[in-house]
Formats: sequence, C-alpha cells, structure tokens
Amino acid sequence: MISADEFSKLSLEEQVTTLLGNGSELLERIYIYYVIKLYSLSGFFVEIWYQQTTNRIDRVIVVQLSDVIHLYESQINISDLYN
Repeated sequence: MISADEFSKLSLEEQVTTLLGNGSELLERIYIYYVIKLYSLSGFFVEIWYQQTTNRIDRVIVVQLSDVIHLYESQINISDLYN
C-alpha cells in the first residue's frame, strides 16, 4: 500500500502505471481540452488529466476529499444509502 506522499514523489510515468494497475476508476469530467478521470488508490483520490488533442497525460494530481465533493458533486449519487 502506498501513501499519498509517496505517490506524489513518483515520476509521472510511475504514477500512471501505479494508478492504472492498482487504482479504481470512479468518475470523469471534462475541463476545457482535458478529460479528467478520478481514481481511488490506497485510501486517497487521484486525478489523471488527459488531453485528447495531443493524446497524452499532462498531469496526475492527488486530490483532497473536499475537492472531490466540490468537483464531482453533480455525479455523486447516494440515494442507494437511503433504501
């Protein structure tokens, strides 16, 4: 299991490999030219910023829970918890 700090210290290539191999894709959003995919990995959240026009990953960012709630609130559905 890797911590968020350890993950942040990896190279971009190592981050992507670790995330795709061990993370769980949760949601995605569009921002300008990017498709941003949210993953869960070892108890923290990570976004991959993929630019379709250049076919490359430009950023991998560890995201705090408060930011996840703010950025993805329209996609989060907790109605099953009440049934």
